[in-house]
Amino acid sequence: MDYKKYWGPWISLLVLTLVMLVADRAFTGTILLTALLLAMTAKAILIAGTFMHLKWEHKGLIWTVVLGLVVVGAALFAGIAADGVRAHTMANRW
Repeated sequence: MDYKKYWGPWISLLVLTLVMLVADRAFTGTILLTALLLAMTAKAILIAGTFMHLKWEHKGLIWTVVLGLVVVGAALFAGIAADGVRAHTMANRW
């Protein structure tokens, strides 16, 4: 097995993690949130593509996995969003 193809993504994940740690110290608010979301998305794509071997799979399987993750993520968000709004409203009353 050729393990050399895993070193590039591993180093990229390490660098992205370090960038996230620096961004946490350097930014606040919307800029921090945007930077962290972009870095997390890049890390998820690297992990799925390389370590889950999706990079070398048929496009149909890739789209099945991606769409499944999006649907599950949307369902989870829909399930907790109302509670998050309620908690935010209660916190602002005090």
